[in-house]
Amino acid sequence: MFPVTAEDENPFAALGVTASQQTLYVVLLYNPGSTLSELAGMSEAPPARLAALLLEMEALGMISAEGAAGADAAADRAYSAHPPDAVVETLIRRREAEFIRARIEAKRISGDLLAAEQRSNPERLVEVVDGLDAVIQRYEQVQRAAVRQVKAIDKPPYAVDPVSPNEIERERLAEGVEYRAIYTPEALAIPARMELARRDSGFGERSRILENPPAKLVIVDDEMALMPLRGDDPSITALIRPSTLLDILIDVFDTCWEQATPLRFDGEPGSAGVRPRLSEADRHLLTLLAAGLKDEAVARHTGMGARTVSRHVARLLRTLNARTRFQAGVHAARRGLV
Repeated sequence: MFPVTAEDENPFAALGVTASQQTLYVVLLYNPGSTLSELAGMSEAPPARLAALLLEMEALGMISAEGAAGADAAADRAYSAHPPDAVVETLIRRREAEFIRARIEAKRISGDLLAAEQRSNPERLVEVVDGLDAVIQRYEQVQRAAVRQVKAIDKPPYAVDPVSPNEIERERLAEGVEYRAIYTPEALAIPARMELARRDSGFGERSRILENPPAKLVIVDDEMALMPLRGDDPSITALIRPSTLLDILIDVFDTCWEQATPLRFDGEPGSAGVRPRLSEADRHLLTLLAAGLKDEAVARHTGMGARTVSRHVARLLRTLNARTRFQAGVHAARRGLV
């Protein structure tokens, strides 16, 4: 007689093997070449039940049999168990294939449901988040929901203090979530904002700078996005779920990322080793250049004449080894001069 293994003692249960199959498998490991009649003599189970178990185990790749196949010849077949390590590998591969099929089917069903939802309730594709407190809360929620990646275009104005560390970002970076940030020159012109970006880079953020990207934007796992509905008012923001609109925003970010210039900080490869000596007036002028202002606008801000501005700009271009006004502002921002 051989007792049936209890379900909670069956080591193969996670691989889809029943307690009865596992028990019969162990018997065959110690009694290779046993026939159905011999197995029936060691068990209280009826021969028909044992025959069914043997067929199931053959199909799972746990055992093999010698002798003619078929119901009439079943009693004469000699059964042997395959080695446990080979059986486990076979069962694992079988389960993995089942998991993959299940995942594919789940995605197909989800896609069908999403398509149906888009047709019947298109308003659910875009949720309007109204109020600074609500926007801040949703911004924190989408970051915590990230599994793979957070992509952001960082530009003023801000719903949160622009010089306060994003502690959630630093936690998620430590957990393996990738952060990619595109900063505008206006963002890095904010006092202490450049230093904050430098510290975030040290935590693992990948950062670039781009003049005049089209929108402030946060995209999480390419599955949802946050974007202000009015560029000058972050308190009214849209949460965008999978849709053609989200696909467009993903393309917008990816295009901006390709066009942006990598941000490098002092001490990093490629950053300048010598910090030029600049006056406060020079720094103020560089801040305006980093913001993309033309000579006429700079003259209005500083009270200087346009020709004087042009002379100062030419000198700064030489000092910073830059070819254009915007490049001078970028170089200065990278090196923490503004």
